[in-house]
Amino acid sequence: MIPIGGKVLHNTMDEEEALQAVRIMRPKLVIPCHYNLPGFFSKNYNPADDKMFKNEVEKMVDGSR
Repeated sequence: MIPIGGKVLHNTMDEEEALQAVRIMRPKLVIPCHYNLPGFFSKNYNPADDKMFKNEVEKMVDGSR
């Protein structure tokens, strides 16, 4: 599991930092977490582009085969 929503609160990695971590760790499975969480006074905490992250991780896996 890798956190991907650190653009606003900076309490986790943003998508680009998380992709770098995936490149370094080369895990067999990647599960993004801690993103697009509903908040009390805002639309959401830790907004992230989960579709872009998924596509980029899949490119890494496809490229390594």
